[in-house]
Amino acid sequence: MVDVKLEHVKKTFHVKGRDIHVLKDINLEIPDHKFVVILAPSGEGKTTLLRIIAGLETVDSGKVIIGGKVVNDYPPKDRKVAMVFQNYAIYPFMTVYNNIAFPLRIMHLPKDEIDKKVRAVARMLQIDDLLERKPNQISGGQRQRVAICRALVKGADVLLLDEPLSNLDAQLRTLARAELKNLQRKLKMTTIYVTHDQVEAMVLADYVAILHDGKIEDFDTPENVYKNPMDTWVAGFIGNPPMNLING
Repeated sequence: MVDVKLEHVKKTFHVKGRDIHVLKDINLEIPDHKFVVILAPSGEGKTTLLRIIAGLETVDSGKVIIGGKVVNDYPPKDRKVAMVFQNYAIYPFMTVYNNIAFPLRIMHLPKDEIDKKVRAVARMLQIDDLLERKPNQISGGQRQRVAICRALVKGADVLLLDEPLSNLDAQLRTLARAELKNLQRKLKMTTIYVTHDQVEAMVLADYVAILHDGKIEDFDTPENVYKNPMDTWVAGFIGNPPMNLING
C-alpha cells in the first residue's frame, strides 16, 4: 500500500523582496493505486506541489507522507518516486537504451541486471524495437514512453507526471491519453498528474483535485466535480461553457 498524504503543506517564494504564497494550506490524500489529476489554471502552483512530493522542493511547514512515512527530510532518491517532466528531459545524444539505463548506471547495478530491467520495461511499454535509436529518430509519443520507461525502471512506487502531453499535437495527445490510462491500470501505480487541461483531467482521473489560491478547492471523482462542484469558483471553472451562476 503506497498512498500519498499532504498535511497543511505551505510554500512561499521570495521574489524581488516580495513574499509570494504559492501553497497556503494544502491537505490532500491520494489513495493507493489511483490516478489522481491535480487540475488548476496556469500559475496556481501545480508543478511546485509535484516537486514537493518528489523532494525537489522543500516545504515551509506541513508534512509529506508517502506509504505511511513522513518524508520531509528524505532526498528524492530515497522516496521511491519517479517524475516525468513536461519536456521529457531525455538526452538527445544517447540511444533509447542508454536513456532508460542511465539511472541504473548511476546506482552502479551490474551490467546484466541493467540490461534485464531495461528490456523488460521497454517491452512493457512496447518500445523494445526502438532501443538503438536516438530521440530525434522517434515520434513525440515514443519519446514520452522513453521518459516513462526511465522513470519506471528504478522500481518507483509513485509516478508523478508534469503535463507530459502538452508537447504533442491534438491527435497524438488523444492517443497518448488512452495509452497512459491503460498503462496506469496495468502497473497499478499510485499516479499523480498535473494539468490545466480539463479534458485530460476528466478522461484520465479516478479523482480530480482542484487547486486554487493555494488550497484544494474540491476533491472528488470527475463526474461529481462536474455535476456537484464544491463552490461557485469550481462551478465557474469546470466545464466549457462553465455552469451558469445566478445571484439570488
